[in-house]
Amino acid sequence: MPKVYLASPLGFSHEYNPYLARIKARLHRLGYEVFDPWEQPFSKEIREASRIEAHDERLAAFTRLAEEIGATNENGIRGCDILLAVLDGAEVDSGCAAEIGFAVGIAKPVFGLTTDWRDTGEFGLPINLQLLHFIEKSGGRLFRKIEEIEF
Repeated sequence: MPKVYLASPLGFSHEYNPYLARIKARLHRLGYEVFDPWEQPFSKEIREASRIEAHDERLAAFTRLAEEIGATNENGIRGCDILLAVLDGAEVDSGCAAEIGFAVGIAKPVFGLTTDWRDTGEFGLPINLQLLHFIEKSGGRLFRKIEEIEF
């Protein structure tokens, strides 16, 4: 079964869970296995690091976690056939932009989804011109509705 890496900032709020579930359901209907970085087992470690009162100790714990999370996501991208990035909002999430750049750099096709009706890119483009360029250069495209997603 082909695998898609789902890059998104949607895990930062539980309010986005229904939206994330709709995207995943579409990907499953298309026959894809989904690698969702938000499903990786780091919640406990993040909560524990957040409770550390000493600044230097807390910073060291988050530095270790950042390395582990980054490596997990890198391996997730490497192990996927394509990347789909959720790009809604006034600004594209910096983590999503990094995941797009990495995926394009290792020759993975990248697709974007922005259901936000605001065009936030330069010159009236739907997203930042560089992100749009690299998505299209990779062989991907931008979708404006979940139902349009097709690889």
